[in-house]
Amino acid sequence: MNEKTGLTPYQRLLKNDVTPRSYVVLGAFTILVGWMISGIVILGVQMAIREDPPGTLSWFGLLATNLTLIPLIPLSVYVARGLNKQTPGLLASVVGRIRWRPLAWFAVVAVVLELISFAVIELGNVPLATGERHGGGMAPDAIAVIAVTLLTSPIQAAGEEYYFRGYLLQAVGAYARSWVVAVLVTGLLFTAAHGIWPWQSPALFVDRLAFGLVAGLLVVRTGGLEAGIASHAANNVVTFVFAAFTDTVGASLGVKDAPWPLVTIDVLKFAAFGAIALWMSGRMKLENRSELPLSALSVGGPRQV
Repeated sequence: MNEKTGLTPYQRLLKNDVTPRSYVVLGAFTILVGWMISGIVILGVQMAIREDPPGTLSWFGLLATNLTLIPLIPLSVYVARGLNKQTPGLLASVVGRIRWRPLAWFAVVAVVLELISFAVIELGNVPLATGERHGGGMAPDAIAVIAVTLLTSPIQAAGEEYYFRGYLLQAVGAYARSWVVAVLVTGLLFTAAHGIWPWQSPALFVDRLAFGLVAGLLVVRTGGLEAGIASHAANNVVTFVFAAFTDTVGASLGVKDAPWPLVTIDVLKFAAFGAIALWMSGRMKLENRSELPLSALSVGGPRQV
């Protein structure tokens, strides 16, 4: 908490005087284990019903994949509330809830930038990631893939944001007072979680890390997850809609390498979104510090089990 203003920055919202600070580490692993268990169950059900051939991904496989990430939202929220006794809503933003109007405006900007970058890639015939292509026939289940993408990819993206830019960023912030440390650590963890390491694909490492750093910066500066969710969701939706039209859904999900020109466009897109989102947050006068109590319990009050 800032002693001069009495307000708390987003990255410090998980630190309170009611629960031990070590609980944020326990909470991070609890969410991770819960996510792994739910993912195993969901993918197990999917494979029992219908398993996609190697290298391909049907609408059903995409649905199952997205569903494995959506549980990160309730897991993050309930661990923050139940284990850390955090005031409900402080994972979403400093005002204790998702701010829907800013989210909508951020989404509009994110989609426009995605379409602009897509046009540059197509018109410039920029080389695509391994397995992807500029043209070709539609996927046989393209309509279903697009429907699944529109209905579930935004929520899947929100799941990742709630864990990485929400719980984990606040967990690191409980130990490191500097927001820079929290953004760097969670950016690296986000990149590692996607299986992209420098010695496998330096280009994709830079791509994922750039997004993680921009999204983390925006969370701190705008005081909530809205901008990160909007950018993440727009990227995933445009990617898989395009993949449906070019029959490269499996390749898009399992991409292992990408050319530097494509990554350069991606990084510039993320940077442009970050700059515009920061300007918009100023125009909308978004709060980035919270005046709410950090815990739903008073210090010295009864602890819930």
